Amino acid sequence: MEFVPELPEVEEVRRTLEPFILGKRVAGVSVRRADVVTPVRAPLRGLVGRRFAGTFRHGKKLFVEAEDSQTLLFHLGMSGRIDCVAAAEPVGAHTHVIIHMQDGRDVRFRDPRRFGGVWYFATRAEAVEKETGKLGPDALQCRVEDFAHWRTTRGRLKMRLLSQRDIAGLGNIYVDEALWQAQLHPMQRVGRIKPEQLERMVEAILDVLGRSIASGGTTLRDYRNVANQPGAFALQLRAYGRAGLPCLRCDTVMRSSTTAGRTTVFCPQCQKQR
Repeated sequence: MEFVPELPEVEEVRRTLEPFILGKRVAGVSVRRADVVTPVRAPLRGLVGRRFAGTFRHGKKLFVEAEDSQTLLFHLGMSGRIDCVAAAEPVGAHTHVIIHMQDGRDVRFRDPRRFGGVWYFATRAEAVEKETGKLGPDALQCRVEDFAHWRTTRGRLKMRLLSQRDIAGLGNIYVDEALWQAQLHPMQRVGRIKPEQLERMVEAILDVLGRSIASGGTTLRDYRNVANQPGAFALQLRAYGRAGLPCLRCDTVMRSSTTAGRTTVFCPQCQKQR
């Protein structure tokens, strides 16, 4: 079962990264695998001597901003991790980029499968324009109004939520969880969704994401935050991974299907397609 970190996991990484870097200066940058960085010849040495001033996130994308507006984007992909460890600690396999901090710690990006990476931008404005311009609003700020265009839009519900065009940050786990909670079928045509159903969906999205963030995200196998702690939200999953088990609401056996190449789990009784 593949797992790509979604909004709650990236938010947890952001929150646990900040205490290690904010207000602290960069002493050096080591790139151990050039093709993990975009552009390949990014002037990362320009960060040396600069303090990190802030972090922000949009959807599944994590940004780190220096005091002069230079900005790094970390994309975790399937297996990417950011570790903050003492510089004397041995460098693990698949560690591709190391930011050496003047306080004696390293910020290390490692990614065994290399679906993630590090992007460099000269300014925050450039990073935002290039990396968030084609995305919908961040899912933590989603409102019913963000989906008003669905009345005249074709497409199936789960695929639209996964596309990142309408809202950014949801993946397979949290779409399944939110649709189960809202009692909406994943293959429902979005143009047929009623206003009250849309309100339930938005409420469910915000609730599921909030509960997951409070639990540190979902760890199924590899995911850990910067402090090497797993997330505990897997204990609260009500749909994802439960195919063949009884629905926790009506006791009907949960079913699975394939949507856009991903396994989709739903209750045929609670989430009827209309």
